[in-house]
Amino acid sequence: MNHDVLEKSLLRPATRSALDELTQVPERQAKPRRTPLRADKRVRIAIVHDWLVTYAGAEKVLEQIIACFPEADLFSLVDFLDDRDFLRGKSVTTSFIQKLPLARSKYRSYLPLMPLAIEQLDVSAYDVVISSSHAVAKGILTGPDQVHISYVHSPIRYAWDLQHQYLQQSKLTHGPKSILARLILHYIRNWDIRTSNSVDGFISNSAFIARRIKKVYQRDAQVIFPPVDVEAFSLCTEKEDFYLTASRMVPYKKIDLIVEAFTQMPERKLIVIGDGPEMEKIRAKAGANVDILGYQPFKVLKDHMSRAKAFVFAAEEDFGISVVEAQACGTPVIAYGKGGALETVRDLSEPKPTGMFFDEQDTESIIGAVSRFDDLADRFVPANCRSNAEQFSAAHFRERFFEHVRAAVPALRAATLPPYVPYVTHAQAAANVPRTLAVDQSGVLGGAELSLLEIVKALRSRIEVVLFDDGPFRTALAKTGVEVNVLDAGALKSVRKQGGSLPKGQALKGLISLVRATAKRARHVDVIYANTQRAMVIGALAGKLARRPVVWHLRDIVSPEHFGGKQLAIIKWCARLGLTHVIANSAASAQAFSQLTQFDGKRIDVVFNGISAEPFDALRTVPQATLRERLKLPHDAFLVGSFSRLARWKGQHVLLEAMVLNPHMHAVLVGAALFGEDQYEIELRAFVAAHKLGGRVHFLGFQHDIPACMCAVDAVVHTSITPEPFGRVIVEGMLAQRPVVAARAGGVLEIIDDHENGVLCAPGDAHALADTLAELRSNGELREKLVRNGYQTALSRFGTRTYVDGVARILKSVVEK
Repeated sequence: MNHDVLEKSLLRPATRSALDELTQVPERQAKPRRTPLRADKRVRIAIVHDWLVTYAGAEKVLEQIIACFPEADLFSLVDFLDDRDFLRGKSVTTSFIQKLPLARSKYRSYLPLMPLAIEQLDVSAYDVVISSSHAVAKGILTGPDQVHISYVHSPIRYAWDLQHQYLQQSKLTHGPKSILARLILHYIRNWDIRTSNSVDGFISNSAFIARRIKKVYQRDAQVIFPPVDVEAFSLCTEKEDFYLTASRMVPYKKIDLIVEAFTQMPERKLIVIGDGPEMEKIRAKAGANVDILGYQPFKVLKDHMSRAKAFVFAAEEDFGISVVEAQACGTPVIAYGKGGALETVRDLSEPKPTGMFFDEQDTESIIGAVSRFDDLADRFVPANCRSNAEQFSAAHFRERFFEHVRAAVPALRAATLPPYVPYVTHAQAAANVPRTLAVDQSGVLGGAELSLLEIVKALRSRIEVVLFDDGPFRTALAKTGVEVNVLDAGALKSVRKQGGSLPKGQALKGLISLVRATAKRARHVDVIYANTQRAMVIGALAGKLARRPVVWHLRDIVSPEHFGGKQLAIIKWCARLGLTHVIANSAASAQAFSQLTQFDGKRIDVVFNGISAEPFDALRTVPQATLRERLKLPHDAFLVGSFSRLARWKGQHVLLEAMVLNPHMHAVLVGAALFGEDQYEIELRAFVAAHKLGGRVHFLGFQHDIPACMCAVDAVVHTSITPEPFGRVIVEGMLAQRPVVAARAGGVLEIIDDHENGVLCAPGDAHALADTLAELRSNGELREKLVRNGYQTALSRFGTRTYVDGVARILKSVVEK
């Protein structure tokens, strides 16, 4: 074959791909290449990664791909991971390189064998193959009835446009070793092009890499930005007078250029965080105004990133995670104007800029950019930086990646993205949490149960659950893999916290039975964790029998407004008899309990409920009109949503009275009468009929998908007429990025700063509520302010990580004492 023929065979445009065949109707005479999967057949998925030796950017993508397809099997050339938590307990099938001499430390030296090795991994039993590739993973062998989708971090850099840089750094520019290296790289390039034809669909981590894919493989790629742990950073609006750069100190990062530039600007301070082979070289160039801290733990990096005036970035990266992390702190970026930074930073030519670029990788360009930044610093708003960073969240990545794969595989069209459950290993749980028996009285998914569900998801390897009633809550718990036992509460089901007689007869027998059954299970654990008031009573008695400490997670304000006199007396008695510690969901709850029981204040801790942002973030790209259509709500009306069970003290009637006063709005009531409160729902519906509000009040009843309902409305109201212990719906409204109006009482005051992240109204005042909602409807600037600040409040103060860590710490402390 002559040179021209060889070149044409290697570089010809890709023929019609298998992905096209899946998404286009074939001509009548064409026979389908793939046998369609039966609807009842499980789709088998394999995930292929280059090598598993560390947890870096490519592995963070792999972690989220596994979260999208948790049942998939995993393949890799080698697996030498020590910290393997991100694999979520998966085993890995490896290649023959795993067993070669010195493979752990010298695996890169086996580059010439990697094409052969990846082809020996057998994935023929799978319907879908997903490769995560920056080297050879995309070369996995697949058949005509398999769909192969490849997420490409980059075509093999050192074989393509960075070959000469690679040879120089490896000192392979001359001599026999250089000739051999060039021959190997030539062979790999040919192999790389050939194997690209077996990929049905390419995904790139940036438009920059998409252009590389087009240049090398002559194929188009869908851009899906890699995930960044945006939630690990919080918005900081107060900036100090210093600049920051942070990176591993290797040549292409150009930290030396940044240090040289600032050394020539002695009036400006630079802080450098990072370590690496160029550390001494960089230290030698640093002036008195440059402070090189070396390697620092994440906490220190985050602190400096939050306070910095700007983050300086001089590398040409495919994406550049640190650039997004800086913006997540509200810190603008001064970056080299090539590579991924052009896609993650909005410069001054765009609305709401988050940074600016310099054109050359030299000191003069950096100096000029920093000087311009100083002159224009007031153009960069921290909240805009944070907002820009949020589009790169892990939740957003999972949503887009899953949708892309589902669209490419007909058999997955009916599949839904599985809920994200943080993975906790048995070793981690054993180190941090004692064996725990969680007790709850309800089978219904109320606020207390949703909060317990977050605890169970994180600590499921060290926790088992006892319920006194069956229902959707048991189903949700079972999906986490935790052990759940449902005990028959018998006549005790009729006992309400608002009052009634003490249990007698059959109810007393039920009480004794529950105590014995709970105590039996408690003997196998270290601590009883009671999640509700009735569960606390059973837990306190069972703790005495089993000789186990009892922790009550108090989620109520124990006052005559919420509890009957006899129930309050029981709470006081249990506090003296059998409670070791109390976790209150707000200071208001803690104060009421302390006043009632005179309980030792040192044994009461406040831990705010934690609420995950991911179900809300997953809906960020879904049009509101789509959600309203799904819920059969009017498209053009200003909708005000109430999210709570229908109960008089929850105050839905106040919202309806405000609707009478304000004819320009609609009310959406999400919730049902759960605990014998059916009469109240009848009264609400009668009020609607009497005032001819039927066209403007929408009863949606109980809904499983609260995030979708919240994102469908324009404002969220909280109308409790008696003090609320916490106000979960308020935080959920903030996460849905909707302005929140709430009653000024109880735990609500610990969440909302009036007219900053929400608006407060007097409890039960329909006129004030109507006026506030009218102001929100007409004042877009106020709505935007409340949404922006509310979202940051929800992320920074009420995240699930802080919540779970707080509860785990207290459980451990109680057992140790």
